[in-house]
Amino acid sequence: MNENTLPFEISKSEGNEIKVLSGLKKIEIYVSPGQVNDVILVLDELKLEATLYNSQGLGKSKQTLRAGKSGGQNRIIPSDRKTVVTIAEASVLEDLVEKIKHLNDKSDRKIGVLSIQPVDALVHL
Repeated sequence: MNENTLPFEISKSEGNEIKVLSGLKKIEIYVSPGQVNDVILVLDELKLEATLYNSQGLGKSKQTLRAGKSGGQNRIIPSDRKTVVTIAEASVLEDLVEKIKHLNDKSDRKIGVLSIQPVDALVHL
């Protein structure tokens, strides 16, 4: 793989516009529990289905808990997170990314991670 390309099918044009090439994409959105409803509403607007997972993260804000008789042992407390997963055509992906960015405008906690992966095959059983 060339060092200058991303593993995703994304090309940047002039400015900050991101163009995603065609095909199915799996999108994972990592959010706090309070942001789940907003993200689900965005997906519903775009007529996308979603799967919601409970997840725990150890990000920038690591909380610790002292344990033991003398308080000498530290234990890191993971933060509660939710993972929203959907599969969409690349043509819808640009709208989705823009709408998720606008969710950050009105929230104290920012949605910081959006994972996009190509889907080679999708089999309905």
